[in-house]
Amino acid sequence: MRLIIAEKPSVARAIAGALGTPTRHDGYLQVGSDLVSWALGHLVTLAEPEQYDPAWKRWTWDGLPMLPDAFRLRPIPSGRPQLKILRDLLKRPDMQTVVLATDADREGELIGRWILRYAGARQPVQRLWLSETTPSAIQAAFQGLKPASAYDTLAAAAEARAQADWVVGLNSTRAMTLRHGQRGQGALSVGRVQTPTLKLIADRDSQIESFESTPYWQVRATVNPDGDSVAYSGLWVKLPGEEPADRVAVQEDAERIAAAVPPGTPGAIRSVDRKRVTVKPPTLYNLADLQKDANRRFGLTAGATLQAAQALYEARLTTYPRTDARAVGAAEAATLAQRLKGLQGVYPDLHAALPTPLPVGRVTDDAAVAKAGHPAIIITGQVPGSDLGERERKIFDLIARRTFAALLPVGSDERTTVLTDSGGETWRTKGTAVVTLGWRIATRTLPEAKPDAPEDASDGSAVPPGLRAGQRVTVQNVEILSKQTKPPARLTDASLLALMEKHGLGTPATRAAILDTLIRRLYVQREKKRLVSTEKGRAVLAVAPPALQSPDLTGEWEARLEAIAGGSGDGDVFLQGIRQYTTEVVAKVKGQTGQAIGSDLGACPVCHQGRVIAGRKGWGCSRWRDGCRFTIWREVAGKRLTEAQAKALLAGKTTASISGFKSKAGKTFSARLKLDKDHVVFVFESSRQGA
Repeated sequence: MRLIIAEKPSVARAIAGALGTPTRHDGYLQVGSDLVSWALGHLVTLAEPEQYDPAWKRWTWDGLPMLPDAFRLRPIPSGRPQLKILRDLLKRPDMQTVVLATDADREGELIGRWILRYAGARQPVQRLWLSETTPSAIQAAFQGLKPASAYDTLAAAAEARAQADWVVGLNSTRAMTLRHGQRGQGALSVGRVQTPTLKLIADRDSQIESFESTPYWQVRATVNPDGDSVAYSGLWVKLPGEEPADRVAVQEDAERIAAAVPPGTPGAIRSVDRKRVTVKPPTLYNLADLQKDANRRFGLTAGATLQAAQALYEARLTTYPRTDARAVGAAEAATLAQRLKGLQGVYPDLHAALPTPLPVGRVTDDAAVAKAGHPAIIITGQVPGSDLGERERKIFDLIARRTFAALLPVGSDERTTVLTDSGGETWRTKGTAVVTLGWRIATRTLPEAKPDAPEDASDGSAVPPGLRAGQRVTVQNVEILSKQTKPPARLTDASLLALMEKHGLGTPATRAAILDTLIRRLYVQREKKRLVSTEKGRAVLAVAPPALQSPDLTGEWEARLEAIAGGSGDGDVFLQGIRQYTTEVVAKVKGQTGQAIGSDLGACPVCHQGRVIAGRKGWGCSRWRDGCRFTIWREVAGKRLTEAQAKALLAGKTTASISGFKSKAGKTFSARLKLDKDHVVFVFESSRQGA
């Protein structure tokens, strides 16, 4: 008999169906002499501290740092029934071979290896490496089975990652909680990847809050070419000048420029510079690019996109999602024409526009695929059924259109810059006109990919056709635009993922979970699409040792784990460094001055029995379960309050004047705030208005 262990029941069913006609049993399927069973994600994990030393059960300084000589495994309670089934199957006297078919990545390798180790498996083990779950792909993967030893370095990296997270996370969390925690507030969780990720978010928030906006002015003229009724506009520019050359820092200068060019002033077009540019097709999706695009187009979180992509993979509609590759290997490239033909009925216009022969070399990179372990996320050619959920349908559409787009013809644009002289001043007009759509026919029906921050207005209107150097013009009107410099945008899932990639934080399989963990622990909160650090999150960073917050240090660790997986790194040496680092962190935290984090703001002014504590959307009474609904909302009229301002309100004080409030009509105003019985009110010069 041969036991095949998949990571999830859906993949096990796909494998069994590809091998023949399966019969069902309790916890496994049978196809001839093959038994196909499954995990449920992790069934086994690293043991708790007290399983190494009973003294480690108590959170005391005497027990830190906790550094086991050898790590042990324990079953996860929810997975015990399925784990027992697997152990029983492995102990069968006729069980001769095991095929490990857990997800083909670092974490999947760990899931499978730990199950086999905990169960005491002694059979020879082979590895099934799947990038898609169609019958043909599964059958081909079985033809390419390798001994599990071929993936020993990947397993070593996975084990080193898990043990490093245990050592850093548990010791640092206990140390931080002992020094800075407060009774009843729970643990102050910190970790090897989550804390540097939190710092990225908090640093962006600090940049925004400390940003001092400065005014500037632009001058825009609308001109009419002689003999032509199509007017166009352009911004005043200083030539020659350094960028930005289209703004002035003093209002009087803008007024002087406008006064020099009254309506009716004649002028002429100095130059018309037209450039034809090629717009290349995009690369295929890796997971990070898919998550970023889904966030910008649909507002989906990174976690939601990963769940949808995983569901599509298990439904045999797309390939394995947890990949860094933006290309496919030669083997997949040879199948692209057939895959696209499978969706001809769904995307007839895109299929008809494909060039012949298909330019598969454009998306083929065996080296990149080998490094990532999987090809880019592409379609399998299977048509989705009507039972596909809305979120999964959106993600499938993105993946399908990107697969087509990467192979469609290039597009081209004409970019035009016009310089116009009048009244001794120069005006610049920029415009872009699409010449050929090319691959962009694949994305024109998708929602616009909204940028993370609003862009400034362009140089003016579109450039009319037929403009030429020397052509006479007449100024119709001139207007002064009063503007302010803008702070950087709040991070979103898309921009945070880009930063995590840049710093090497996490992997495609873990980044969404890291963000979800920060939100669950109330260190970060979502405000629509924006990610904002909370007071609790910032307080943790205020006392966490700098090394624990360093994105660059964590990125170096991830690079070393990749080296271990590639066979050029040493897991034992890596863990020795982790142990030494953790010992130093514990010592630094122990030597800090005690400062409680998550402390309450004071007594509730309504029920007088509860305490006002921080929550996701504001500060509220701790006795809310008993019916007290007192709340100071974190955001008032579009303005985010600080904890210091909330404390002032509870102390009966009126805040200093706060600018940036927005009325229902969209107008900004300034006011002070005060607590009036159980709610916050605005305080103006001579009136009050309830908030």
